[in-house]
Amino acid sequence: MRKDVKKFLFLGPEDEKKQFFKQAQALGVIHFIDPHQSSSKDIPEDVQRLTSAIKVLRGLPIMEQEENFQGLHDDAIVERILTLHRDNEKLQEEMRVLRLEIARIEVFGDFSLRDLTEVEKEGKRRIQFFVARPNLFQNAELPEELIYVASDHNLDYYVAINERPVAYDKMIEIKIERSLGDLRKRMVGAKAEQHAIDQQLKSYAKYNEFLHQALVDKLNRYHLNNAQTYVQQAMDGLLFAVEGWVPATKVDQVEALIQKLNVYADEVAIEPADVVPTYLENSGFGRLGEDLVHVYDTPSASDKDPSKWVLWCFTLFFAFIIGDAGYGLVYLALALFLRYKYPNLKGVGKRVLNLFTVLCVGCIVWGTLMTSFFGMQIDINNPIRKISLVQWLAEKKVAYHIAHKDASYEHWVKEYPELGNEKDAYQFVSFVPNWEPSRGPVVLSKVSDSIMFELALFIGVVHLLLSLLRYGWRNIPNLGWALFLIGAYLYFPSYLQTPSFLNFIGGWDLTEGGKLGLQLMIGGIAFAWLSSIWKNGWTGIFEITVLIQVFADVLSYLRLYALGLAGAVVGATVNEIASGLPLLASLFLVMVAHFVNLLLGTMGGVIHGLRLNFLEWYHYSFEGGGKKFQPLKLLKIE
Repeated sequence: MRKDVKKFLFLGPEDEKKQFFKQAQALGVIHFIDPHQSSSKDIPEDVQRLTSAIKVLRGLPIMEQEENFQGLHDDAIVERILTLHRDNEKLQEEMRVLRLEIARIEVFGDFSLRDLTEVEKEGKRRIQFFVARPNLFQNAELPEELIYVASDHNLDYYVAINERPVAYDKMIEIKIERSLGDLRKRMVGAKAEQHAIDQQLKSYAKYNEFLHQALVDKLNRYHLNNAQTYVQQAMDGLLFAVEGWVPATKVDQVEALIQKLNVYADEVAIEPADVVPTYLENSGFGRLGEDLVHVYDTPSASDKDPSKWVLWCFTLFFAFIIGDAGYGLVYLALALFLRYKYPNLKGVGKRVLNLFTVLCVGCIVWGTLMTSFFGMQIDINNPIRKISLVQWLAEKKVAYHIAHKDASYEHWVKEYPELGNEKDAYQFVSFVPNWEPSRGPVVLSKVSDSIMFELALFIGVVHLLLSLLRYGWRNIPNLGWALFLIGAYLYFPSYLQTPSFLNFIGGWDLTEGGKLGLQLMIGGIAFAWLSSIWKNGWTGIFEITVLIQVFADVLSYLRLYALGLAGAVVGATVNEIASGLPLLASLFLVMVAHFVNLLLGTMGGVIHGLRLNFLEWYHYSFEGGGKKFQPLKLLKIE
């Protein structure tokens, strides 16, 4: 959750400055304020070079690391790595040019340029090489001094022998400065040199951890020295003064620090022009959500921490889009493998793996509720169906239609007369036509689509209501739009004569709910509009345009239904096609197609799952644009 921060002024003797900043860095809870916010701090060259060397090592095979750091000099190792890397890049560029040059003259064959020069000298002729588009002389006779050599790369190559150099229309002369044999010889030598450089670079991979530690040490020194430039001198340089932000929960730690030094700290007022940093303090699931929050933006100092909201809603949206317990088990198997392969993961890596595991469990739970396993729907009589959310909702909806004998009920009875005397919702849902058993439970299939459609809208309405009410106390018009959303959810089912969850589960009367919904819609719009005018003056009249935004945001949640349906249809289609193929072909198709479907579903789940949080939900309950709390602290290798 977000914690308030306080602004402190630190004052002490100049000879205590270095010790104060060192201990403040070890404590790691003070965000020192740079009085010259516009000044840019250049990263030291040695840090940049060290970072470049680490990037080079990152692309090399992993090897056992050097454990004894004594006697090692990071500057010398970095210099050698970067030198070898530059030499390697030069060789790669040279080989690229050599390959182009070889391809350019290879058609003429291997000959000695010295012999060619002797022939020209003795024969008093000039030998030239040309290239032209194909069939240049298709409708004209080839000049007698031109000799056709061959065609390659969709071009024709010629040799010309004349008393003096000549130029031909629509032909390009090829200058040969090195023979084909010399070029090939140099290519072999360059490859040998590159191989030797690669071997030398690989030998430096064992210093990867050492260079990371050296980078951390350099960054710590850089941050320490940089923070000391924020101080201002007083009393002709005898005292130093610096301001800093301290979390309210960490003030006692700072007080304990300064008691050991001759440094005075006093809380000062926060100025209107100050940019207060945002300090989030989370652990467990909240920390996972905080990582997601920072993907998009940093909350403002007045924002509530949305970390857990984003985490659980993202998990729900991701699971809805994947919608398959089988895919969730594949995810979980991968997560368990990564935990076995990398048991010592720490920091960001460990949190990413934990987040992935949460998503795995979410997919398995949701897929089980949807009774979908690798695109296969579990049989209607299977005991697992007892926990099927879709079937439970379908039975509730069918029971409503049977009780009211409405248009949907009449349509089903007309299409399937066998159901005319049936009063049990389960028998309706589980009905399979005798003349076409391959279609399965036909009523359940039809009802399921409408339920998933409404489920996506229902989740969207609830999600937006939470956002609107979250800051309702400081943005009063949001309360009006919340009433409008509730009213719309009650009114439109009545208008369309299609019962919603509130009708066949909550027991709301469809007609009366529609009347109340219309009143809430009108009242909500009026409340939002009038309260905006009262709050913002004449500019509040434009609040009415939010009506379009609210509608668009609700409809945006239909992407959950669309993407989930697309994945389910692809999975079912693959299974149907594979069932008619030979065993090996069937296994190959199932593995490849389901992998592609899983990959596409993952992309859609991540992108759209986050988008619904960062755009639709943030729109009403997130200010953003905050400055991240970054205290002076000792960096450590995680």
